Amino acid sequence: MKKGTKPYSIFKLKCPRCHEGDLFVNNRLFAFSQLLVMPDRCANCKQDYYIEPGFYSAALWISYPIELLLIIPTIFSGLIMDNSHQVFQILFPALVVLLFALQVPIMRISRAILLNITVAYDKTLSQ
Repeated sequence: MKKGTKPYSIFKLKCPRCHEGDLFVNNRLFAFSQLLVMPDRCANCKQDYYIEPGFYSAALWISYPIELLLIIPTIFSGLIMDNSHQVFQILFPALVVLLFALQVPIMRISRAILLNITVAYDKTLSQ
């Protein structure tokens, strides 16, 4: 991913305006402490991350379809292969646990997508 592109900012969880500052206090993709804690502003360009009250509730509309794309095929494959494959009976519960673990990065990425839709990249701020 090249710096200055939307995917870079989204998947690296960087400020959409400068691509330098971190979006989250705990900036790892799989973070299990301080999941959605964000600083008020970017440390580099001072972009306000809290654009308006309730701004991130719209991120639910982004994460919901992503979750559906993952969960619906899993449910159907579980119904189709219920008793047909012995390996699948072990694999299916592991897949369900994986889907629950993916909820954390999906919530964080959906916030990054929402900010990238709203805020444009300014290449003069990047060094």
